[in-house]
Amino acid sequence: MNKRLIGIDYGLSKVGLSISDPLKIISIPLTVIKYKNSEELLNKLKEIAIENDVDSFVIGYPLNMNNKKNKMTELVDIFFEELKNMKFKVFLQDERLSSESAKKIMHEQNIKTGENKEQIDLIASTIILQSFLDKGVV
Repeated sequence: MNKRLIGIDYGLSKVGLSISDPLKIISIPLTVIKYKNSEELLNKLKEIAIENDVDSFVIGYPLNMNNKKNKMTELVDIFFEELKNMKFKVFLQDERLSSESAKKIMHEQNIKTGENKEQIDLIASTIILQSFLDKGVV
């Protein structure tokens, strides 16, 4: 059976997760993890990966619109290395405008974004993973 991928919309206290289907064609919303420190997050991700037959992660990479790195990009770089050290394959996917796209989708469905911030993270992770899957890299 094919291993699945998990998409991550990384945040400082919570991450949105999506998962691919076994054929790596479609990104499906999975969950939002709230965490207090990176060790807690990494342990939860490992647990979810084992439960769902996952060997790879796709992390949304937050570059500025001018392609420059920012503080969040530096934090994602550290997180990227932490996941790699756990022996997972890890990929970065440009996430510019993924949260804005998520909000637009929610508006189209008449879902209030202010009251559903976790839903934004979940949809953003799905957009990030789907963008990666559409490239056909794996």
